[in-house]
Amino acid sequence: MVKESQKRLLDMAKHLFALNGYQATATRDIAEAAKVNISAITYYFGGKLGLYRAVLQNIAERVQQELSEKTATVQNLLADENATAEEAENLLYKLISELCSLVCSQRLPSEDIAVFLHEYFVPGEAFDTLYQELISPVYTLAAALIVKATGNLLDHESATLYTIQLFAEMFVFRSRKQFILQQLNWNEYGEKEMTKITDVVICHTRAVLNLYKKV
Repeated sequence: MVKESQKRLLDMAKHLFALNGYQATATRDIAEAAKVNISAITYYFGGKLGLYRAVLQNIAERVQQELSEKTATVQNLLADENATAEEAENLLYKLISELCSLVCSQRLPSEDIAVFLHEYFVPGEAFDTLYQELISPVYTLAAALIVKATGNLLDHESATLYTIQLFAEMFVFRSRKQFILQQLNWNEYGEKEMTKITDVVICHTRAVLNLYKKV
């Protein structure tokens, strides 16, 4: 059972890591914000790096929970020898819609997204935690769906490269949100805006699939 002081440390650490980044955040500031003795960080987490890993683990678990229903459906389809390429393609688009909603909408706390994107684009010592717990499992499923959607005409390595490009596109819509809102005169990413963003990502993915379907 997580103690209250431990939870406060996690919450305050996530807030400060999102605000300042890992390197610029001092353990003293985290402890003060959490209203605990600085030694509690070492006691609970073994130090600053351990605390940061715990924050990344927490984010990974939250995202996995949000995706659990969709990833279970993907796993079932991939295990079904009778599943068709068309079924895989339709499920891929549903997964993309779910991911766009998670990355760009308000479903996840902005602090979670900020910490994730910083570690994703500027990997540090704790990147392996994020990679093993979240990035690799989700990317692997998406790549497998792409392979299946092309009728196995695309090899896994190429599908993985397209998957990386696919996620990068979604991340751009989040990391460059303020610019996009100003450029398009949008107030926020509401339902209408999210539909347009998702349609763009799906359209680009469909173009890739159609290219290999014609081989």
